[in-house]
Formats: sequence, C-alpha cells, structure tokens
Amino acid sequence: MPVDGSTRARVQRMWERLGRACEAAGRDRDEVRLLPVSKLHDVDEIRAVHAALAEVSGDAGPRSYGENHVQEIVAKTARIGPDEGIDFTLIGHLQTNKVNAVLPRIREFQALDSLRLAARLDRRLTELGRTLDVLVEVNTSGERTKHGVGLDEAFGFCEALADYEALDVKGLMTVAVDSPDTARVAACFDALVALRDRLRGRAVLGSTWCELSMGMSGDFPLAIAHGATTVRIGTALFGPRAY
Repeated sequence: MPVDGSTRARVQRMWERLGRACEAAGRDRDEVRLLPVSKLHDVDEIRAVHAALAEVSGDAGPRSYGENHVQEIVAKTARIGPDEGIDFTLIGHLQTNKVNAVLPRIREFQALDSLRLAARLDRRLTELGRTLDVLVEVNTSGERTKHGVGLDEAFGFCEALADYEALDVKGLMTVAVDSPDTARVAACFDALVALRDRLRGRAVLGSTWCELSMGMSGDFPLAIAHGATTVRIGTALFGPRAY
C-alpha cells in the first residue's frame, strides 16, 4: 500500500537508530529482531508501517506485530488477509478463558507467567495438533504493578515447563523499570541475562534459551547493549497512541 511521508520518515529514523545501537554494542544487527508493537493502532496503520519497513529493510517477507490484548488480535486478524505477510505475537497478559480465542491467531506468546496457563495452553495446543513458541515473562523490577514470574521463582518455573510438550520455550521476556536511572534499567536487563545463563548452564528443557525479549522505544539501545535479541518498539514506529 502507499506509504505517506511521515510514516516512512518515522520508520526510517527507527531503523537507523536500531542499526546505530547494534553498532555501538558491537553486535550484528541481524542478531536483534525488531518486533513492532501495534496495540491501539488501526489495521491501515499496521499496513503502512509494514510497507515502510519492507522499504527501509529490503525485506518484504512476513513480519509479526506485538499486541497486548486478545480482543484487538481477534478484531485485526478478521481484517487482514492471509497473503499480506502480517501476523501477531501476544506480548500481554493472557487469561485462561481467552486461550481458545487467541491460539489460532498468534505465532508466538511472550508473556507466559503461570503454570495454570501453561497447562491450559498445552492442552488446547495438543487438541489442535500444533506447538507454540513461548517466552517466559519475568518480573525483573519486582514492581507489583507488573506481570511476570518473580526472579526468585523463575528458575523453578522454567524447569516445571518440561511437563508441557506443546510449548516450545524459546527464552525470556521482561519489562524493565520505567526510570530515568539507567543503572536501574540496566539491572533489570542484566538479571534476565543472568537467569538465561543459569538455565543454559543447567540445560533446562534442553532449550538454548536463545531469545531475550527486552527493551522498548525508550530503552532499546540499552537493552541491545545488554544482550537483547528482540526489542519491542511501538511509539517510535507508529507514533503516539490514542488512548
């Protein structure tokens, strides 16, 4: 679809910032996946950003978009054709009673934080004859307002996921503390890396725990410097949300 100048310019700036952040961290930009976060943005806005990303990246292939709410995924997938190269990743909290509605509509789930939910997902996925890529959400900041498994219990939680064969556990996700103090933000990222290394050292699930989803529009360069493999970018790509 045609891309207006402001969308193209915004996406171009973000793409260049991503490249600079990888270069500053001494990392290849192919090591870091950009997950655009499209929550509260219309399908036409997603299509425009999708087209602009194809232009600036030179990759017109399929791309996943992050959403926080099941009802938005349901509404948007009803309007997006299977040939548009757009699918969705759920990055927000999932209630067990919404598993049936969302599973046929997502490629990945980045916010697994309870064994009850793991059991419900596993059971339904087994019925569907498929698996699902999942990340364990870890509350590295310790804030009560955030979802996620606490750091103290995260290792045991990950070990327990061995009981759920339909869940293909790829790694970990966190939302860092929202603070101007970069040391506090970096500590959240470092805690996730340390947990990943501990899981690898004990060969938990036989997984390589290759994914570290951390960093958003305001802190993604710091996340990349501390080892992020996926950054979740909304405002910097789509502009402000209309809440």
